[in-house]
Amino acid sequence: MLTIFTPAYNRAKTLPRLFASLCNQSNYDFEWLIIDDGSQDETLQVVQGFLAEKRFPVRYYKKENGGKHTAYNTALELAQGQWFLCVDSDDLLADHAVEMIQKTAEKLAEHQGIIAYKQDFSGKCLSGEFPTELDTVGINELVLNYGCGGEFTLIFPTSLAKKYPFPVFDGERFVTESVIYDRLDPVCKMRLLRETVTVCEYQADGYSQNINGIIARNPKGYSVYFMQRIDVYPSLKQKMIAAGKYWSFRWMGGKPPVRYTGKHRTLTSLCLPLGLIFRVYYKFVRGF
Repeated sequence: MLTIFTPAYNRAKTLPRLFASLCNQSNYDFEWLIIDDGSQDETLQVVQGFLAEKRFPVRYYKKENGGKHTAYNTALELAQGQWFLCVDSDDLLADHAVEMIQKTAEKLAEHQGIIAYKQDFSGKCLSGEFPTELDTVGINELVLNYGCGGEFTLIFPTSLAKKYPFPVFDGERFVTESVIYDRLDPVCKMRLLRETVTVCEYQADGYSQNINGIIARNPKGYSVYFMQRIDVYPSLKQKMIAAGKYWSFRWMGGKPPVRYTGKHRTLTSLCLPLGLIFRVYYKFVRGF
């Protein structure tokens, strides 16, 4: 069974179309797990309508507002499916998406997941085309070695995903999803599914539309991201830039600091002056 997890914060208006796309699936071997991150609109009433229809298992859990990453962690604790897929509340599933996922999952070895395409509501593909010579690949290998960028749909084995929750910092409401993808990457290769699974729309109040403010308000989360990138990036230049940004966000985050413990400690220490340059850039150019 597949767990389709949806984090929701004041998305009563968009959840019905996601529900409709789930109802249109050709395979109902899934549960829909909705984590309400402290909504103040009619989300509960809307979900009660979904529950009344009894089309497939729907579970709803409301928590205190803490950000999408905390909703994700809660979903990991509650998920009952063998596979774990996050579908945002303003997105929907393509026709036959669950069926395609289930058929691909039958071919997977242990500790393998699935990576598939995304598109927007106009039909434009948001994902780089997968290399024809590959069947399975690591996420970072796909992006950094093969130059296949963009946005993708990711499905992980639930038992493996549970081992890598998001870090949570007091007072911060966001940690980029790349943090957990980087942690899963060494232990979970991804089977390529050359089909669109998720159809996306970006809301005016969504993360992608407010990135500058989000970065400024969540320095510890970004210090972790750049700290991990030091070890992920293949080139010396990329590592040095990541190290400089790590220092900048580490200082912005205050105490207790996020300490780098990776395999490039000497290089990271040498990049401290670069961190000062990035700190000046973020303060006077980006405004935080």
